[in-house]
Amino acid sequence: MWKKEDESTPTASPPSGASSAPRPKSVQPSSSATSEAATIGRSITIRGDVTGDEDLFIQGRIEGTVDLKQHNVTVGPEGRVKANLKGRMVTIEGEVDGDVRGQEQVALRSASKVTGDIVAPRVVLEDGATFLGSIDMSGKPPSEQRPEPKPVVAEVPKKDPMPPPSTQANKTSTAKV
Repeated sequence: MWKKEDESTPTASPPSGASSAPRPKSVQPSSSATSEAATIGRSITIRGDVTGDEDLFIQGRIEGTVDLKQHNVTVGPEGRVKANLKGRMVTIEGEVDGDVRGQEQVALRSASKVTGDIVAPRVVLEDGATFLGSIDMSGKPPSEQRPEPKPVVAEVPKKDPMPPPSTQANKTSTAKV
């Protein structure tokens, strides 16, 4: 008969040359753990720049900038952000006051309130979302979008000392050809 405890302990001997002292078990992240995002909770307020190398879920308040260009940024239903947001995919369910830039997509959910410009190749605005600003889906950096307008200088034509040839002379010359 077997016991559950016996099944969980390995019986293999350590490889030759390895110490026989027990080592602490290393925790291997499961596939679902790697898809989890860092969370800024409801009671957290951050003033300054937020950067990182993982996805971010915001339920609290941020004032400053959020720059996670290669990762997803989600502003939860209770999130309040007064910052410019940059992320690979940006999803907004709460309130954002600032420009939003998504490398792939920006999505404004039905309860979202956004004041600022959006730049992304794909933009999703759900029914009920509140938005005040402009949307640029050209995919070009702002410096390449529109060249600076050059002032137009109007020149006043000078009077020609010779009058134009008469229309009669033009008709005659075309008739002879």
